Amino acid sequence: MLRYAKLQIHKIGRKTKTSPFLNKYFPRFKDKVYWMGDRKSFARAGFIGAFCMMLPVPFQMVLGSIFAYYARANIPLATALAWITNPLTMGFIWYGGYQFGTWLLNTPKLTSLDTEIPIASLDWFDQVFPLIWQPFFLGNITLGLMIGSVFYVVIAHFHLSSLRDLFNSAD
Repeated sequence: MLRYAKLQIHKIGRKTKTSPFLNKYFPRFKDKVYWMGDRKSFARAGFIGAFCMMLPVPFQMVLGSIFAYYARANIPLATALAWITNPLTMGFIWYGGYQFGTWLLNTPKLTSLDTEIPIASLDWFDQVFPLIWQPFFLGNITLGLMIGSVFYVVIAHFHLSSLRDLFNSAD
């Protein structure tokens, strides 16, 4: 089973390296910094992945991978962090971003909305979305910048050895 999984991973890697599309539009795609990386590459990927996680747009992981490519960041980490927002968590995460946006803009809570309108329907986009789009986008983008900055600082400035020293000194 393990041998089969390794063979499949190598097969995907070979197909990726020989992909005409990737080689045409992303010529440096084979560079090891995108796949193994160093601390700076991981720090950039932490920022990008956390930022893309909070973006209220579809295909965040594709966007995170593209941003990681142009920022010379670790692509798997950026993609994995963007996966935090998935169909099960996106409602809670984006609602938290909306609440943060209403706090930033000091806008009142919408209490007089028609609850019979299905979310993401044409009526919802016509009647509800114009009232909430500013705090929704501002809150999520601001939280993405803040969370991404925390990820960047933590990854870039904390060494594994310093964490070991911290835990050993507590004994």
